[in-house]
Amino acid sequence: MSKPQELIGLKHNNYDYPLADVSHLSEKEKKDLLKRRMRIPKELQSDEEFEQWVTVFSEWNTYHCSNGHKSTEEERSFEKMLTASYERGLWYHRKRFSEWKKEYLQPLIDELAEHAAHAPQYDWQYLYALECAKLRCMRAYFSHSLIADENGNFGFNRWIDICISLLQHIKGDGLHISRQQIERMNTRNVKDIVPSTLVDAYEEAPAPSDEEDGLPDKYYYGEKIYVRKMERLYYRIRLYKMREWWE
Repeated sequence: MSKPQELIGLKHNNYDYPLADVSHLSEKEKKDLLKRRMRIPKELQSDEEFEQWVTVFSEWNTYHCSNGHKSTEEERSFEKMLTASYERGLWYHRKRFSEWKKEYLQPLIDELAEHAAHAPQYDWQYLYALECAKLRCMRAYFSHSLIADENGNFGFNRWIDICISLLQHIKGDGLHISRQQIERMNTRNVKDIVPSTLVDAYEEAPAPSDEEDGLPDKYYYGEKIYVRKMERLYYRIRLYKMREWWE
């Protein structure tokens, strides 16, 4: 975790409405209510009950965080509303996320579990398929997490999207790599990841043609080199960027 993440998904300004009335609750009921929300798993059953808890908790939290400072009424009201807005943001975000997860994220998780449970163990491509499935889950999760804005942007979309795109090609061992990509490929920086004989074969091979003579052409060799370049880029992104992928 290289730097703090801003919880922009809380949207405090949407939750600064008045606190619920708890004047009908006894002191014992208030204490019981306070304890129930602070237990794990949480024991509040409804939004109404939660809003009552917010009122009790914001009062308790403001008092206990004062550190002996005698706050003015205005300061106490401000602190209570700040606490209430934060807690409301968490509560209603988690409710929305729970509903969204069932419909959109859970199928991706099920697909990941299917890969892990049933994919063969004898080929490197299945490992990349597993990583791709996991990144798709993470991509979906982050787009609806507390660090995502209203458009689903979470600050490092680009890097996860690139990795997923790379893995789609890598796990297929070059499937869907176009001729245009091969033609634009730079082979001057690949001597450390592919044998020199492969580079020589690529440079000496004939250009692809529509005639099927059964002989390897430039596209055949270029595809193998291109996959290795993709693998190297994938691992560089993981090495230098992955520590930022957290909520």
